[in-house]
Amino acid sequence: MNRRLFISLIVAVISLWGLALPIMAQQSTVAEGEAAIAPARGPTDVAELESFLDQLILQQLTDYHLAGATVAVVRDGKVLLTKGYGFADIDAGTFVDPEQTVFLIGSVGKLFTWTSVMQLAEQGKLDLDADINTYLDFRIPDTYPQPITLRDLLTHTAGFEDLYFEYLALDPAELMPERDWLMTHIPARVRPPGEAASYSNYGTQLAGYIVAQVSGQPYEQYVQEHILDPLGMAHSTAQSPAPADLQLAVGYMTADGEFQKAPTFYGQSAMFPAGAHGSTAADMARFMLALLNNEDASVGDSTQGHILSAATVARMQQTLYAPDSRLRGTAYGLFDLSENGVRTLGHDGDTLGFKTLMLLMPDERLGVFLSYNGEEADALTRQHFGFQRAFFDHYYPASAIEPVQPAADFAAHANRFTGSYRMARRAHSSMEKYRSLNPEVVVSAPGDGTINIGTPWGDWRYVEVEPLYFRQVDGPSALIFREDSRGRITHLFMDLVPQFAFEKVKWYEMPGFNTGLILACIFVFLSAIPVLAIRAVRNRRRDDNAGTQARRPRLATFTILLVCILNLLFVGGMVLWGEANLTPLFGVTPIFRAVLVLGVVSAALTVVALGFAVVAWKDRYWGVPGRAYYTLLTVTAVAFVWFLNFWNLLGWRF
Repeated sequence: MNRRLFISLIVAVISLWGLALPIMAQQSTVAEGEAAIAPARGPTDVAELESFLDQLILQQLTDYHLAGATVAVVRDGKVLLTKGYGFADIDAGTFVDPEQTVFLIGSVGKLFTWTSVMQLAEQGKLDLDADINTYLDFRIPDTYPQPITLRDLLTHTAGFEDLYFEYLALDPAELMPERDWLMTHIPARVRPPGEAASYSNYGTQLAGYIVAQVSGQPYEQYVQEHILDPLGMAHSTAQSPAPADLQLAVGYMTADGEFQKAPTFYGQSAMFPAGAHGSTAADMARFMLALLNNEDASVGDSTQGHILSAATVARMQQTLYAPDSRLRGTAYGLFDLSENGVRTLGHDGDTLGFKTLMLLMPDERLGVFLSYNGEEADALTRQHFGFQRAFFDHYYPASAIEPVQPAADFAAHANRFTGSYRMARRAHSSMEKYRSLNPEVVVSAPGDGTINIGTPWGDWRYVEVEPLYFRQVDGPSALIFREDSRGRITHLFMDLVPQFAFEKVKWYEMPGFNTGLILACIFVFLSAIPVLAIRAVRNRRRDDNAGTQARRPRLATFTILLVCILNLLFVGGMVLWGEANLTPLFGVTPIFRAVLVLGVVSAALTVVALGFAVVAWKDRYWGVPGRAYYTLLTVTAVAFVWFLNFWNLLGWRF
């Protein structure tokens, strides 16, 4: 039997045995305690907590075909439990050790960047309300009168578009110095600061660069000396790749039921502050204690040092931004993920082969860290779902909620809210705009006085309780719509996802319209090849005898035929580029750059064909059917140019 398949079967069998034989939970560090029934308010008994996590996580490893996981729970200034499950490396047969096994934690690592910012602010070296250009050795454009501040970066409200161009490299020779990369990859500022939340990796990268500029140390060195070392996080790093002496878990993907190692790429060093960190469950327990302890932001005895004052820790837990005071918002880099009546601040992390979640409950003095080394664990670390839902339903059961009754006259104006909404986190100025073709939220009005919110994460019904303000019919969440000066709905804000705002999609941006347009263009362009070819053969001898007068109609025919062929080649190139699984993350390949040339040449020829269409009617090049067909081809080509230009695929916009 294949060794990998054999180990996969072992994982499945042991997972199913769960509590009877928890062999997969090989390594654990547990405080003293005895088994008990789940308490009414949070985990207090360590044995009961371990039993709950064993059953939950082992079942998840089986259900989602995951190699391993690591977890840490802290409360009241001490570590309740750290534990490892499953394999850190299947081929080597290495199990997860919560003290030694390093997991890549993705965007949870942003919290090290925000902690660094707050340290320097505490020392008076950074002003959260100052223009960030004050601290940079290059300049962010002054697109709006309002400058971008560190407060805006902390809350992801700087107003940057979202780009992924050249974030990763296939060859280390393609890596750039931090300053050069940040200067040459500035996203466009597409909204004034503070207008709406739009989760931004680039904003965090800027914050990390500012930390380096102000401290005089490289970012990873600053984090090491001012956070990791003082807290005794000896098995953590802000470097990528991780130092060789650390025991890094292997990230896995599943293909045909088999575990496969996730591919590794080279990340630009400018990206490190946004999520290139690695840590163990035990080390993250130390970090969580530091972020929870308002009296003394340190871990263990005084020899382990302090990273923040109690006042700064308390400040970081406060809401720094919300689109409306009635909605949950964002603290200092942490999102309000409150669940079942318990105020919860958290952040998830997503890097290839690893999925991570960290939750802090300040009022409960409770923190939970969880990471899986499997790509399929995405649903488990999603906020309000997966692990978070199971944990809160077990330890903090939701109180009964009295259903909200809809207003009798709501149906009269329900349609102003209906439609599709797209994340504000998207590209506007680059060719990556096409990635936002599909909207994430659909609002419908079923006619019973409510609206239905359909999302990739689930569907919910809401009732308007105040103008533009809605409460969930049978749950605790709320949402708000924003309108413009003419009363048209423009935005949707949901406190389930405080890091994202949603913009209402116009009809010509809808996927149905654009898909139909492209299919119609392809059909018309394909029809031109046999029709014009037959006409060319049939009229060739006659046109040769007619001399100069016939050359213009022939040139017109050749021009529109070439336009059709170039456009079909462009579509084919787009399909092949997509099927090759290449994205702007690695830049744009020479082949696709050549494909983009086709669009530019075709657009120029379309202008020529448009002129020929006018002259064809004036000089009666062909019969009425021939002129009408030529006009159809030309109008279709113009529509195709509009499509390319609207989605930033006309030219080299990257």
